[in-house]
Amino acid sequence: MTIMNDISIAKSAPNENTVSKLQDFMFSEELFRYCTLPQIVKYVECFTGPDIMAMHTMLINKPPDTGKKTSRHPLHQDLHYFPFRPADRIVCAWTAMEKVDRSNGCLVVLPGTHKGCLKEHKYPEWE
Repeated sequence: MTIMNDISIAKSAPNENTVSKLQDFMFSEELFRYCTLPQIVKYVECFTGPDIMAMHTMLINKPPDTGKKTSRHPLHQDLHYFPFRPADRIVCAWTAMEKVDRSNGCLVVLPGTHKGCLKEHKYPEWE
């Protein structure tokens, strides 16, 4: 498992928890247990069928922005980050761990973007 820290939070608020991501927590029995909950598996199986394999797991901690716009992440297609195929058998399941809405950074999905080709990705210039 890889633990990533948010450097901007560490510099601006040294007493705060700076863990921003846990990558590949499928190697942690305790954390991976969440991925095997029947409430999660039943939805993933709707897309993949019963033969499910976890290829990547990630927990993201997105606290309020420190004013440097470092917690903002541009729209993107996750398929760019997955080197395996077929694309129509890859499912990303996202679960908020607290109440989220537009004001605090909820997940945004553009209908239909899962069909067709991948779009070019680049980070926008922040104002």
